[in-house]
Amino acid sequence: MGDTDRRGWDAMADLAARFVAEADLACTLAWLADQCAELLGGTAAGVMVIDAQGALDVAAASSGPARELQELEKRHFEGPARDSFHAGRRIDCPDLAEADDRWPRFAPVAQRHGNAALHAFPMALPGRTIGAMTVFLADPGALPGEALETGQTLANLAAIGVGSYRARQNEILAAQLQAALHSRVLIEQAKGLLAERLGIPLDDAFALMRQHARSHGRKLGDIASAVLDGRLILAGEPTE
Repeated sequence: MGDTDRRGWDAMADLAARFVAEADLACTLAWLADQCAELLGGTAAGVMVIDAQGALDVAAASSGPARELQELEKRHFEGPARDSFHAGRRIDCPDLAEADDRWPRFAPVAQRHGNAALHAFPMALPGRTIGAMTVFLADPGALPGEALETGQTLANLAAIGVGSYRARQNEILAAQLQAALHSRVLIEQAKGLLAERLGIPLDDAFALMRQHARSHGRKLGDIASAVLDGRLILAGEPTE
């Protein structure tokens, strides 16, 4: 195994580990952009990923100019990452000087930043593409086949990582919403029980529980649960 191959495998292993251990998706994708630019011999690299509405958005870039180019793609709906995302395949541009008709806004700006060629790799999951990773090159010409395979593998791993991360976030959000709903039900039940027991309005019963929660540094849902199962007896009128 050559040094380039070894570095590629190391980057893949590191990327997988980061998606498991890193809580910040943006940091992982920024690391990926830096690694891709260095590993594939590019001037820079960038990552674009769909947002919650399904629109392609800038996720990470290894340099300011690379981020500017991705922002340009987002703003003008034109460029290699967008083409790769929509086509679901790698987009190769061995000479940006010949791409003015293809990307009239993007290509001239990319050249002004010192880029002469590029490759955009789709970030694909089964049945759908969730983004694209673009590597910019200083000289005209295409990357060798081994480098292209490495780039596509990293893009595929990134797609799996992003998909898994978002699935975990959705599970966490669903659990939080369920907990909030359960807490609200408990609070409403405890409010009714306390109002009936003390012969006070519902609003006063709620204020009494809230006052006790604040003064004892506890969650309102915990106070409601204690009232319902008899572990906490509240009496009197709220002072708030």
